[in-house]
Amino acid sequence: MKAIRGATSVENNEREEITARTIELMEEIFAKNDIWEIHSVIFTVTRDVTAFNPATAFRQRFDYSDVALLCINEADFQGSSNGIIRVLIHCESTSKNFVYLHRARDLRPDLVRKDEDNP
Repeated sequence: MKAIRGATSVENNEREEITARTIELMEEIFAKNDIWEIHSVIFTVTRDVTAFNPATAFRQRFDYSDVALLCINEADFQGSSNGIIRVLIHCESTSKNFVYLHRARDLRPDLVRKDEDNP
């Protein structure tokens, strides 16, 4: 089993943007990894992301009704970015490539640079 991470950001606390950015993130993770079975998916959001649940967006788009999904609030630390959606996927995969999009790229510049060096 692998644990694959990813994150994205939203500029507005709106259902449509949360949905679009969540789907974009998951599609990118699926494109960069050879995932053949998902056991569970945990989403976290910063406290300002309240208009829609990313887990619901994922379930509606990808139809994983038999996969355990959870969405929780991130701990609120001084200096933390707002508008961040993170994901942790427990799955069966031959690869383990993390994906960080938009402002979330600043969360792990070490992984973003590594990914850009190895397209």
